[in-house]
This record gives sequence, C-alpha cells and structure tokens, in this order.
Amino acid sequence: MNLKKFNAVALAIFVLTFILVLAGTCTAMPVEIRGTPFDTGNTDAQNLSWDFRNFGAFFFKANKYGSFMNGSGEHLYFQDKGNNPAPGKDNPSANIIDKGELIYSTRPLPSKYKVFTEEANVTKVSSFYMLPLFGKSYCAIDNDAAYLAKMLFQQDENEKKTLREGESWDIAGGYSIILNGVDVEGNKCYFSVYRNNKEIDTAIVSMDGTIDDRIFTAEDEFGDNSSHVYFITFVDSVFAGEDANFAVFKYTWLIDKDKPLSIESGDKFGSFEVDQALENMVIMSNANSITINVDADSRTNITDEWYFVTSDERKGSNGGYLIYPAKTFVVEEQKPKTTEMNAGTAEMNASTSKSGNVQIQGENSTKAVETTENTSEKNEAIYKSSSETPAEDKTPSAASSAIPASYGFGGFLAIFSLASIVCCFKRG
Repeated sequence: MNLKKFNAVALAIFVLTFILVLAGTCTAMPVEIRGTPFDTGNTDAQNLSWDFRNFGAFFFKANKYGSFMNGSGEHLYFQDKGNNPAPGKDNPSANIIDKGELIYSTRPLPSKYKVFTEEANVTKVSSFYMLPLFGKSYCAIDNDAAYLAKMLFQQDENEKKTLREGESWDIAGGYSIILNGVDVEGNKCYFSVYRNNKEIDTAIVSMDGTIDDRIFTAEDEFGDNSSHVYFITFVDSVFAGEDANFAVFKYTWLIDKDKPLSIESGDKFGSFEVDQALENMVIMSNANSITINVDADSRTNITDEWYFVTSDERKGSNGGYLIYPAKTFVVEEQKPKTTEMNAGTAEMNASTSKSGNVQIQGENSTKAVETTENTSEKNEAIYKSSSETPAEDKTPSAASSAIPASYGFGGFLAIFSLASIVCCFKRG
C-alpha cells in the first residue's frame, strides 16, 4: 500500500471513529446543582442562607412540604461571630468566613410507612422519623436524630414486585425474598427472607385475613438495644394457575440495621464539625476559617461534595461578588431494561385471564452504599451514599452540563488514527 492510500485509510478510520464518539459513546455526564446566587453588594450577612427552597442538593419531598415549612430538613447559613468583616453589603468584598460562622443544621421529618398511607385499617405499623443528611434520607432509630440507619430500599406506592414460585428477589444490602410456594386455592403464600444467602425468617401469609395479616415485618435489637422494625413487605395478591403460581409484593421497606450511624459532638464532615447532636436536630459549623476564592474559575470546598462558586471580584453591585453553593453529580447513561419475566409473559397473561388483572413490574434497581459506625469513616460514608442517584421527588435545580466524562474505546481509536495520519505525513 502506498503512502497516499495509507493516509486515506487512516483518515477514514479517524472520521468514522470520531463520528461514533459524537454519536453517543459517552457513558456519563457531570451535572452541577446550584443554589440561589446572592450578591454580597446588596445582601445582608444574615441573609446568606439556603434551604430546600433555594438549593436543589438538599433532600426534599413535596408531600412533606408542611414539615419543611415548619423547620424540618436541611439549612445552610452564615452567622457572624464578630471577628473578620462579614461577607455582605456592609463589607461587599469580604471573603473570609471565621471559625463557627458557616452553619449546617438538619431536623427530622415525620414519615409514614407506605402500607399505612395506602391501605385501610392498618394498625400493625404506622410511622417513623427520617433525617435528611447532606442530601440523603436516613431512618432515625427510635426517632433519635443522632442515631441513624441507612435507607436501603423503598417501594413507591405504585410499584409492585411479582415473584413466581421458586423465584428469588434480590432487594438490597444482601437481603432477598424467595417465594417457596402457593397453595392450590391461591389464597396463601409461603416465602423466606434471606441475608447473604442465609435464611433469617419465614412467613405464611393468607389473603383471607385482615390487612394486618398480609403485612410481614422483621424486627431485631439494634440502636438502643431495643427491638425495632427493619423490614416490611405487603402481599398484595396471590395466584395459583395451571402453568404458574405467583405472588405480588408491595410497599417493601428496608433499612440497614447492622451498620447504624451515630452522630456525636466533635464528629467531622468535611469542613464541618458537629456542635450539637440532639434527638430533634443536628447542628454543625466550620471547624476552621474558610477563605472564599473570589474567582469565576475557582471553587471553595466546604465538604467532599459541596462547594461555593463565585463570580470574579467586583462583578456584583457596590464592589461585591456573587456566591452560591453547588454540588456536582454524574448522570450515568441510561440503558433500556428488559421487562421482567419476558419469557413466559404470554403464558402468565393467559393464566391471568382466569383470575383478574395482575400487574407485572420490574425490580426497583435502587442500590445503596453501606455506612460505617467508625467516626473517622463517617465522612466518606455519607458522601458516598449522597453521590448516588438524586433523592426522590427532587429534580436538578438550575443544572448545567459539562463535557462527557468518558468516550469509551471509540475515543482511543480516534486518537490512534489521528496520530497515524500525523506520522505518515511527516514521513511523506
């Protein structure tokens, strides 16, 4: 092959692979969630404040709006201690936050189990408290905001999980359910709960009893060494057919009882140190002074994930600058999911016609990163869990896209082809 032909081939490979890159070989996209910008030239220092209304990285649920308005949830604000000039309209160019002046507080939210809110005449379970912490929700063990358990899994009220007889459902955290059997009348089911492939509980649920009889709960001693519910599921329906037996589960709820997170005074989370860890609130403040980088191309980290972004100096009014908190998370490329139980769907539909409608829905794919009890590891555990998919009922607020995080193998081929072209032209 002569040099001209070689160059032509190399150029063609480069163009094709570059098109592949642009056509969607990227696997992830970083997105920034920002809070409301404040102008230090016309904002009082005490008004530099963000909560669920003006910072999208905070945990929020629309159904809990009343509780949020009454003070529950997360709050980040500035509180002047009287040392260095406070950022604000009295000192528009001030950019030093003294120790203890940046406050982060969070208060628990009352919450009800889905089975309690969606089904009538439920008395077996009712409510619990949850605590938002750096954008993620935790279950407050025994309603104590200073002692938490990671929420591993929650089914929404419109979600269902259908299991055939003998089939296993991997829920989260090593927990799973196996449907062992369905009686011939189709009004009872027998299932087992497993943890890391070891059976920990069994249940026989009858559809002939009360609503409470169809609710399965698992309890254990943890937290304050008292017995607490850590797993709930509800048998919505049971079916026995000629070709398939199955049961439908709803309102499943699971927390990590084995690795609770205790919060104590002096614990550190990024730049924050816990000042108060009470049953009804947790308050932290910056352990050291923070110098804000007043530069449009710079960030000032306040935790491993959160940071302040500013404009350049004097881009605000009266010689001030604009400042807002932000967090970057990575949006993974979404791939089509295969509908659960494709093989045999027609068969089950045929059987269903004998006993009414049955809704089949794929497994909720929510995953969780385990938290740790060790104080030195709390910081990492919190941020790992909060870098997962955004919290429920929350969409990115004022999000801005950046370049793709990965281009895959196509990018490598494009670079290799371009290098080959350059090398050949040099030789020519």
